Amino acid sequence: MSVKRQAGETSLKVYLLEDDAKTPRKGKGGEQNLVELISELKIVESISSPTIRAEMAMFDATDFINTLHGNDYWKIVLEAGDVQHQYILQCYEISSRLREEKKEAYVINLVSTEFIYNETINIFGAMKPIDGGVHVKNILKDGENKGLNTGKNVYIEKAKKFRYTAVNWRPFDAINFIASKVTRSGSTGDTPQGAFVFFENAKGFHFKSIDQLIEDIVDNKQKPTYVYGQKSIEDNPLKNQFLIDRVSYPTSYNSLKQLRQGAWSGYIMGIDPTTLRESFLPTRSKFVTARTDTYQYTKIFKSMSILEKGGNMPIDTSNSLMKDLLNRPKRIKYQVLPTHLFDKPKTQAVAQWASEKAGTYQGKFLNDYMDVASYNYVRKKSLESIQLVIEVPGNLGLYAGEGVKVEIPRMLAKGKKVELDKMYSGNYLIGGVVHTYKVTNTQTTLHLLKDSIKV
Repeated sequence: MSVKRQAGETSLKVYLLEDDAKTPRKGKGGEQNLVELISELKIVESISSPTIRAEMAMFDATDFINTLHGNDYWKIVLEAGDVQHQYILQCYEISSRLREEKKEAYVINLVSTEFIYNETINIFGAMKPIDGGVHVKNILKDGENKGLNTGKNVYIEKAKKFRYTAVNWRPFDAINFIASKVTRSGSTGDTPQGAFVFFENAKGFHFKSIDQLIEDIVDNKQKPTYVYGQKSIEDNPLKNQFLIDRVSYPTSYNSLKQLRQGAWSGYIMGIDPTTLRESFLPTRSKFVTARTDTYQYTKIFKSMSILEKGGNMPIDTSNSLMKDLLNRPKRIKYQVLPTHLFDKPKTQAVAQWASEKAGTYQGKFLNDYMDVASYNYVRKKSLESIQLVIEVPGNLGLYAGEGVKVEIPRMLAKGKKVELDKMYSGNYLIGGVVHTYKVTNTQTTLHLLKDSIKV
């Protein structure tokens, strides 16, 4: 017989592990589950963070803190409904320590073990031209000080071939470099889709483009729908589970910030080390391998995969004043381009350089890197157009990088009919998730991102 749970009801088990990161360490009384010491636990996932992190607020009246070694391993098991997650995390800091008589309170800050290991190894060497996603998988899976040797699941989107040289980079630095340069293998049209992100959620590590994440959300017909409304009078757990407890709007509109950051339009300037004295000049000379180009949000938007099929930009382009602001580039983004010799084998590079100087080169110029850089920047900024932060009953089935549907009614009804807010209702990408546990109950906070409005 299944037990009827209230919305957000969660069970928690917490174990301090031995140095092998597997065997639970026993307390002074022989106990292993240390949940009684924890007053609050936060588990944080974000598409802008390479790993999961956590904060455990401890209330200690047993002198437990003096049994900690530093860099201790912890096993956290959260279970709500049919979903259970197990985290193996490592302590990197103990903060906010306060003592009052024979009681102490402090916060143990935890992070995935890969984050700590990332600080201890370097990657060096010239890599062969292979699928950019395979480069990332090799970094995550390789051992013997060549990679992170993770045993977690890895979800990789296929990318076009890419070669790079790592000069004593940390693994995550190398992955971020690859993410900033590669494009999707299925990119079509004049503007290749890039904007890859690398992050970890409870399912494992992900290396995917923002466009792929959005396409998966749109195609998923089973994504949860959260509604902002009154709780069920019968206190029905199933209905209350998908009600929004609180909603906030981090930024409704800020044109000055968008203008200053060049989010709507701007210049992209490539700097080629082989012609450094000339490459920074805004010239179209055939002797300069990279030149200054412009980018516009209104044009790049047409090449994006968006959350609302056939939707519009969240900006009124019919307004003449707004249109003028959108299409007036001012800010400059600098992109350092790879040298010819490292970008291609030497024999091809010398021939390419000579043909470029002669104006007879028929292949792709290094300006392609500038196109990718401008797309990456505008693609990521577009997700900040519409943002919501909602608090919902604890749901461990929500993950950073996946999607939800939100329904928020307008403040005033038209007659007897309540209409949805077109701006803030619809599909969202989960940019960040925070699961906050307090005494058998969990609250989930979602940072939601959206790039378009349903017509």
